[in-house]
Amino acid sequence: MTAVAWTWEWRCLGCRLSVTQAVADVLDQYRQRSSRSERGGQLFLDLDDPTGLMISLATPPHARDRAGWTWLELDAERCRREIEIANAQGLRLVGYWHTHPQAIPMISPTDVKSFKRFAARYANELPHPIAVIVGLSSERNGIKAWLFHGESCIEATLAD
Repeated sequence: MTAVAWTWEWRCLGCRLSVTQAVADVLDQYRQRSSRSERGGQLFLDLDDPTGLMISLATPPHARDRAGWTWLELDAERCRREIEIANAQGLRLVGYWHTHPQAIPMISPTDVKSFKRFAARYANELPHPIAVIVGLSSERNGIKAWLFHGESCIEATLAD
């Protein structure tokens, strides 16, 4: 059985999404430190997981990504290859993650624009993308998720 690190929920949508410990470890490993650039990768879930919706793969940052202290652009070619590999393993793209230089991350207007562009690029595969932002804090609220649903950006809460 897969170890679950935590579960997010969007009560208004009746939706729950769990995160494997392996994914949590990747997110924790790449927290933004001091004056380092933002980092990020893609998120994939296993639709056949018998325990429900579970993010089971977070890809690590890539050398061809472009980034600054408060911005990130994932390399399109690496994203395409990661999607092909993940799809061959039965995984499906659900969104992407990136770091923020904040203890408790909050989604910014720049993030919203970026995630909307990402969603438009993968509209067929990704009708309601998930944005995960990794803050500096190692506390439970140091990693947060948002779901893009129509024109809304809805923050998840940690499930009990």
